[in-house]
Amino acid sequence: MNLQELEQIKNRIISEKAMEQDRKSPRITIGMGTCGIKAGAQEVLDEIDSTLGTDRNVIVTHVGCIGLCSYEPVVEVSMPGQPVIMYGEMTPDRVREVIKEHVLGGNPVDKWVLSTRND
Repeated sequence: MNLQELEQIKNRIISEKAMEQDRKSPRITIGMGTCGIKAGAQEVLDEIDSTLGTDRNVIVTHVGCIGLCSYEPVVEVSMPGQPVIMYGEMTPDRVREVIKEHVLGGNPVDKWVLSTRND
């Protein structure tokens, strides 16, 4: 990793923190615990970044173990004013569909929903 890549990461985090404070932006959270990484979470995260690109109004963050190891990789989508949807057994193809339909289109993809909660 070079200085330019670190600067890009820093700027992205600053931007994401600002968006997080107003919570008018969608948020995607991916579990990156050992079990998630083993199940392919890094590839799913890479696809999220690739699909959204750099010009986006979506917060992408990762956490440690979510506690649902048998359903990893697990991705959570939080849309402002809507229940939080947790998706399981994500793959790069599936997360691409979730981004297109849910994050950008506002329609959850029921076939991979593990749970729904109100924050």
